[in-house]
Amino acid sequence: MDRPTAPQRRAATLRAYRDLPHPWAVLLVIAALALFGLLATRGRPEPVRFALLLLSALGGQIAIGALNEYCDRELDAAAGRAKPIPSGLISPRAALRVTAGGLALMLVAGAPLGLLPLALVGLGTGAGLAYDLWLKPTRWSWVPYLVALPLLPICAWVTLARFDPRLLLLYPLGALMVLAVHLAQSLPDAASDRAAGAGTLVARLGRDRALAACLGAAALGATQVAIAALWLTDRPLPALLAAGAVLLALSAARLAHTRAPGRVEHHLFKVIGAGAVALGFGWLVALGV
Repeated sequence: MDRPTAPQRRAATLRAYRDLPHPWAVLLVIAALALFGLLATRGRPEPVRFALLLLSALGGQIAIGALNEYCDRELDAAAGRAKPIPSGLISPRAALRVTAGGLALMLVAGAPLGLLPLALVGLGTGAGLAYDLWLKPTRWSWVPYLVALPLLPICAWVTLARFDPRLLLLYPLGALMVLAVHLAQSLPDAASDRAAGAGTLVARLGRDRALAACLGAAALGATQVAIAALWLTDRPLPALLAAGAVLLALSAARLAHTRAPGRVEHHLFKVIGAGAVALGFGWLVALGV
């Protein structure tokens, strides 16, 4: 086999740096934060604060993703995964530099927003870093997700509008959907994690049970939001529409899984993640926050 040329090597290295912070997860978080920011301000956010908030969150997400790759480098190598560090395209030290750069961006962009907004971004980032460093191989790996994901709309309101205590309802209402997001993100590595002896939640459950738990938690979470909207809001239609869309997407994913399981599991995080954002958005519109 021919050795790659210098331009091919450079292109591969650039792709590795692109993949290092987990771009789909970064995109999901930043898009969700932007959407909630627009909702909090009725579509008219103060441009500078809005941009700084997104940049600060972006820095935190870059740090979380890069540190995750650093911490998982030995497991990824043992499992034979074509990840940036085991492939030799990025060194462990370079991954730590990217982590430090992300944290610096978080602090520099977040500082002008004030102490409380920066603290909230820092709390979400800290939850992700705790997952990378300590919690991922344990049965408590879902806890950082539960801390950080419902924090996104709270951070948007605190930074761009005004905090409303009703935002805290996102924690009990979003818990099942957050668990589904976590399982969906980890599901593609279930078999290799188990074979490598990793103690991650999906490895403990096994691929089939993890898939069933993921889809079941998402379906129950969507149903819970729909019922809560009927009971607790005067205009439940946005939440009902969001819940219905999520349930339809889950049904389609389940049917597609029988024909192409690997492909569906690879993309399930995108489906569940987008569904979680849609549910949160629909609930907040129905609640009239």
